[in-house]
Amino acid sequence: MKDRIYQFMKQQGMSQKQFASELCVAEATLSSIFTGRTRPTNALISAIHERFPEVSIPWLMFGEGDMFVGETVKETSAPVPLSSPQGDMFASSSPSAQVLDTAIPPTSTPSPAPILRETIKYIDKPQRKITEIRVFFDDGTYETFSAN
Repeated sequence: MKDRIYQFMKQQGMSQKQFASELCVAEATLSSIFTGRTRPTNALISAIHERFPEVSIPWLMFGEGDMFVGETVKETSAPVPLSSPQGDMFASSSPSAQVLDTAIPPTSTPSPAPILRETIKYIDKPQRKITEIRVFFDDGTYETFSAN
């Protein structure tokens, strides 16, 4: 996932500092993710999606599909509270009503510039398993527990 976040950051033409600033996270947070010291959190994925709603969450998290969502998916990706004429806040519970309530006329949004996409397949490391645990005591002795 860190490689896809990095790829998206570079695709946006941003430095690590600019990207951290856009997401309102510390630059050190991104640095530790890109170097592999820590894993991306759900909060970081949410921050990326809030700032860049055009990025595909399944692609970002799992490498599935394209980097960017299609226009029809983008409109239904997040329910948006709407104001009634009286000023009351309400949100529709039916997904189809949300699409009708939040739909943006096609003429009001600029068409995105064509994007050249490179397909890169990332292979994640297999899950590590514990094979041995050692417990050290204050008298200088230790015990070893094996998973055999």
